[in-house]
Parts: sequence; structure tokens; C-alpha cells
Amino acid sequence: MPPKMQDLFRTETTHVDEVNRRASMSRQWLLEQRNKPGDHPISVDNHLAFHICASHAFPHIVADMQAAKKSIDIICWGFDPGMELLPRNDGEWPRSLTYGDLLRQIGEQKIVTVRLLLWLAEGRSPSAWAGRMAHNLYGHPDWGKTGKSDPNIIRAKFCEQWWDDALNGRIPNLHVRYRAGDPAAVEASLIGEAKQLTAVEKAGLKKVSTHHQKPILIDYELPEQAIGYVMGLNSTTDYWDTPEHAYNDLRRGHAREGGADKHNPALRLKPFRDYAIRVQGQTLHCLNRNFVTAWDRAPRNADPFPETGNLQLLRQAIAPASFVLPSGAERHLAQIVRTQPEEGDKTIQEAYWLATSQARNYVYIENQYFQYAEWAVHLKDMRRRYAKGMRDAGCSTDVPNLYVFIVIPEAERANMVPRTYDTVAELGQGHTMATYDAAVQKQRKLMPAPEAPGQLDFMQYALPVIGPLNVLRAGRSAAHADVIASAARKQVSKADLDEMGLKVLIAKLYTQDPESEKCREIYIHSKLMIIDDVFVTLGSANMNLRSMAVDSEININCVHHNFAKDARRRVWGNLAGEDLDGGDGSPLSIQDTHEKWIKKMVRNGAIVQGMRGRINDFIVTYSDPRGTSPINVRLAKVPAAGDNEATA
Repeated sequence: MPPKMQDLFRTETTHVDEVNRRASMSRQWLLEQRNKPGDHPISVDNHLAFHICASHAFPHIVADMQAAKKSIDIICWGFDPGMELLPRNDGEWPRSLTYGDLLRQIGEQKIVTVRLLLWLAEGRSPSAWAGRMAHNLYGHPDWGKTGKSDPNIIRAKFCEQWWDDALNGRIPNLHVRYRAGDPAAVEASLIGEAKQLTAVEKAGLKKVSTHHQKPILIDYELPEQAIGYVMGLNSTTDYWDTPEHAYNDLRRGHAREGGADKHNPALRLKPFRDYAIRVQGQTLHCLNRNFVTAWDRAPRNADPFPETGNLQLLRQAIAPASFVLPSGAERHLAQIVRTQPEEGDKTIQEAYWLATSQARNYVYIENQYFQYAEWAVHLKDMRRRYAKGMRDAGCSTDVPNLYVFIVIPEAERANMVPRTYDTVAELGQGHTMATYDAAVQKQRKLMPAPEAPGQLDFMQYALPVIGPLNVLRAGRSAAHADVIASAARKQVSKADLDEMGLKVLIAKLYTQDPESEKCREIYIHSKLMIIDDVFVTLGSANMNLRSMAVDSEININCVHHNFAKDARRRVWGNLAGEDLDGGDGSPLSIQDTHEKWIKKMVRNGAIVQGMRGRINDFIVTYSDPRGTSPINVRLAKVPAAGDNEATA
């Protein structure tokens, strides 16, 4: 269940000067209660580098791998041997060095051990079916052989041959292991979470869990030169793009090389947004612990060179203090956090809860799946407490505003619309999803008003209408359940947010054809949060229940003013223009930036909707025209508590 705030804060006795009645304290941003060896230690002896997009991150990854002397440990959600890593030309594939060839070249040196740990559920389970649908292992034999009719037969055959070599010992020093989710661990992790989920959603989470981490660890056995990466970037070709996000960049490859853009099938692969953090220092000790426990737990039936012994034991003598930073490197306070149901670890969720509670100036979230209404509720609860505390303390001025910047894509699939709606509606932005919002408002008029402030109980009011069995079925009844679940939530108005001092904008990203006025969405795969030029978290975790409790995830949290401020200015300047990067980060600068973002988003949004003109930069007012699936769901009068009849 979501963490209790009292369990996250460190408590201790603080000296108060008896003369001036003052004490010195600082806000707690990291999980200090977990700052223990073998748990989630916090270290200041780290140097972090922030990279925007795959075109900037992967050349550094390649250079670090090519310089490796002992080992390379890779955890992947998906691996595409044909993914090109270095700066690309605009010709046909291969446009630069491929990931498959890189690992082959390293292995053939016969001095570096490469370990590749992948998410793959075999057999006929729902999780295995989901993996095939995700197509996260391009060319893997589990997907079947590519037919000769494939227009990109050279690339497809390359990937098939690579996998055949990798799984049959023909790439020296390359070890491959698969891992699948643990349904029992996931079920335990879901206890107390998201009570309003429908039965279909609960079943999907329990039956189809994935391993979604993407860290890399290089030369852990040589602490003086060890390097790590924590990122959202997948190792599949779809995720390569540049910060310029060109409308139809020929370097991004053909649609047949990855996931085709269903709205623009004739264009090259969709523009993609994501980040990576390069890590040096003591935090690598935590990256290693994450890797070795997963590696040792994974089945060894795919490993062509089965290792003897336990990797965790082999590396246990390497102490965190062994990792010494280069002379003059700036030091960054950092902590690794995870979601790992097999180990009962939900520290990513704890970190989001704690850091959000400390926000006073701004919160910036850029995330692929903004579908976690519980977080929005928590944000508002923290603001209410803060506003009440200020008033109780006799503050003579208005409560300072908290400016919230949220950048998300349109929901990837129609079945994600309801939970995305719930989350944005909790922040007063339900109107941005007009069709679904209209269905919710109509349903709300048919429902009894709750006796107390808050939300109606979904199970109490929805099941009499839908029936306990129908919520398990797809189609009309499931869509109806979604609408009722959304309507049961308390409606949030602008006045509610103003009372808390919350100013919220929600944007999406678009790019425009330089030769016409056509626009195209930039798909946001990012998992980034920055708060108050102090706190940054980045990694693989989405803002949804799946990432907070179900799938394995890993993030790095950093507390450092210069690092956070630089990341904020680079990200905002890239997305909204250098004049809208937030400047010095002061409350006045953030307020001015927030207001100007909204103006630019509205104008760009009108152009995306058909108004003549050129969009400026990438930010566009968030909207999603889709409704329920199917849209023409029948609404129903929902009985008051105790009634036994309802009509659909």
C-alpha cells in the first residue's frame, strides 16, 4: 500500500538555542530511514552526468563498453541486436555500429565477460503472450523465423543470426539469462494498493508482470574505473532519437525496423524522448547488488557458458569505499531506489511520496504513463497540510504557490484513457480529455452524492449495475466499469486547487514538418522528476501502479543544487525554448515561466488542431479526444447504498 509519511521521515532530537529559540534543520529529500549497508545507502561520493536522448547517451555507453577490462553487466526490458548506437547517417541499415556487433567484438577480445539479463516469459502464459506483443527481443527465435517477404530481410536475418549465435555459444564470453515475473510476489506487493481498480485491471497486473529495469554496470571489479548507467532508454531501435526531434528524421529508420507510427505509417520511426544518467562512485555498489541478486536468481537454461559459483559471493569483498572519484570531480549525493516485488522493495514509491511532500516552488514531471491518481491525491494532501500549517502559524501573507509542470504523451492505448483521466482530473484537468470527461459528467449526475467529502466506493456502487462477472469481460461492461469508477471520484475544481496554492499545467510534445504545416507527436518515454532545483529522480519507473508495485524498476535519486538546476534548464530550454528554461529558479522566475509555458502551449495546440502557422518549440496543451472503449457505453442510474435494483 502507499507508504505512511511518518515511516519515511527520520526523527531525532534537535538542539534549540535557549537564547534566540532557534534550531537548524534541513528538509529530508532521500530515504534516510533506509540509509543502511545492504538496504538503500546514501552516498555523497558520486559523480553523475545527465544525458538527453539516445543520440547523446549511447555514444558514451559505447565508449565505456569498449574501454572495459573485466565485465559488462546489462539488464534489459528488451534487446535489439540491430539497434545502431553511434551517430547515424541517413542511408539504409546499418547506419552505424549495431549493439549486436558491439557485444560480439567485446566478447571476441576474450578478456571481458558480458552478462545480458532479459525479460522473457516462456511458454503460453499471459506474460509470455504480452512479451510477444511487445516484440521486445527483435529477431529472437521465440518470435518465430522471419519470412522471405520481409522488406527488411537483411536486418531481420542479422538479428536472427545474432540470437542463434548468442544462445548457442558462438559469441565468446557472452552470457544470456532470462527472467519472468513472480505472480505470488506481485500479488503480495499489490495488497492495499488502488482499491478502485476493476477486476480486469487487477488480473492484468497479477498475470502480466514484467522486468522493466535498464541499468548497465561496467568493470565493477575495478572500482577505480567502474562506470554505471541508470536510464529509461531501452536497447531497441525505436528509442533512438535526437533532442531536435525532427518531424521525419531519416536516421530514425523505417517503420518496419521497430514500432510503426499508426498515425503516420509512411514516415520514419516516431520521435522519442528519454534520458540517461552516467554514474561514477559509491552508488555503483547498489547497482551491483541489484544486478547480482537478479542474475543469481534467474534460471540458467539460456546461458551458453554456465558459470559456476554465486556472483554475489564472488563480488562481496568489493567495498563501497573502494570507489574513488577522479580528482576534481563534483560530488553528488545519490541513492538507488527500486521496485522489486521478489524482495518486497517499493522504495521508488516511497521516494516519490517523500520528495513530493517537500516541494515548495515547483514540481516537474515528464513521464510515459501518468496514470497514478494516488500520487495526485497525495500531492494535494501535502499542500493542504502545508497551507493549514502556514495559516495556523499566523502567516500574514498568502500561501506561496507550488507550480506543477507535467509533460506526458497521449495515452498509448485506449484502455489507458480512464486511469490517465483519473490522474489529470485529480489535478483539475479532466476537461482536457473531453469525450471521456463528458461520459463521466453524465454518469455523475446519475449517482448519489457521497454523504461525506471524498469519493464514492466503487465496489459498492458499480457492482450492482455491472454485475460481479461482467467486470471480468472486455467490451461494453468493462468500459462502463471505468466510467463509473471515474465518476465515483470527487470532482476537483480550480477553486479547490487555488485554496491549496497549486498551479498546474499539463503539456504534450509535438514537432512540425519544415516543408508543410503537418504536425506529429513526440512520444514521451521519459521517467523524470525534478523538484525545486534540489531533487532529481530518473530511471525506468513510470508514474503508474505497475511501476510502483508490479514490475521490477530502478531509479537514481540525486540531491544537488547545481545538478538539478542544470538538468531543469537543459530540459525546459530544449522543450519550450531557452527563454522559458526557468532562469535562476526563483519563485518569480518559475511563476513567469509557468504562465508563459501555458500561453505557448495554447498557441501551439491551436496549430496542431488545424490553425495555420508554425509551432514554436515542442510544448502543446495536453488533450486526448478518445472516450471509453467502446465510446457508446450505456450509462446507468446507480442506486443509493442499500438499494438492490439498478437498470443498465
